[in-house]
Amino acid sequence: MVQILIIEDDQVWIDILLDELENSISNSSVKSILYKNQDYDYFLEKVTQIKPSLVIFDVNMGGNPQEGIKLAKYIKKKYPNLVFVFLTSQKSVDPLILDNAASVGAETVYDKNDFVNDIEVLGKFINNSLNKSNDLVDIIKEPPLEIDYKARSIKLHNIEIDFTRMEFEILSHLIKNKNQVFSKFQLYDHSTNDTVHENTFENTIVSHIKAIRDKFKKIDKNFNPIKTVQSIGYKYDYKYDN
Repeated sequence: MVQILIIEDDQVWIDILLDELENSISNSSVKSILYKNQDYDYFLEKVTQIKPSLVIFDVNMGGNPQEGIKLAKYIKKKYPNLVFVFLTSQKSVDPLILDNAASVGAETVYDKNDFVNDIEVLGKFINNSLNKSNDLVDIIKEPPLEIDYKARSIKLHNIEIDFTRMEFEILSHLIKNKNQVFSKFQLYDHSTNDTVHENTFENTIVSHIKAIRDKFKKIDKNFNPIKTVQSIGYKYDYKYDN
C-alpha cells in the first residue's frame, strides 16, 4: 500500500486533501500532520514511522516564509529519494520559491487558488508525481562510479570507498546534478543539518572536497571528476570512455 503524508498548517486543506486523495489514488493510505511549529526532528521521526512514498507540504507555514521547503530539505538529507509536492496560497509564485522547491526535487509548486473549485485535477497531478516516484532506483551507475543510496555506499571501479556522511552527501549531490555548479554555501547547506557558520563553512567544504579527491586517487590517479569553478564553487564533470 502506498503511503502519503500531508504536512499543512490549515486543517481545512488537510481535510480537502484527505478526502480527495483517498478517493482518487487506489491502494493508498493518506496521513496528515497539522503544522504547529513543531521541531524538525518531530517530523523526521514521523516520516521514519509512516514511511511515505510522497509528502505534500504547504510552502509557507506557521507564519514562516518557505517553511515547507526548509522542512523538506531537512527531511531529504536522510531520505534523498522521497518525493515532495508543494502547495501555496500565494497569488503569484516567487521564482525564488520555484528555485528552492526544485532544489529538493519538486517539478513545480501548485497554487491552491487554481484548484479550489476543481480539487480532482490537483489529485491527478499528485498521482502523477507519485507514479514518477515508482521509477526511482536505489542504485545509480555513473561509470566508473556506482552509488547505492539505500546502503549509502559508493564504489569506484567496483572497489568500495569509505566516505564520511558529509562526503557522501556532497559527492552524491554533485553526481545527481552533473555539470551543475554549486557554491560552497549550497554544498554545506545540503550536506549537513548544522547551522552555517560564516567563518568556517568554506574551509569545511574545501577540506571535504580534497578528501574525496584523495580517496579517488588512491584507486585511480587519473580520476578527477569534481571540477573547481573559479570564484563560484564545484561541479561533477566526467565522461567515461570504455
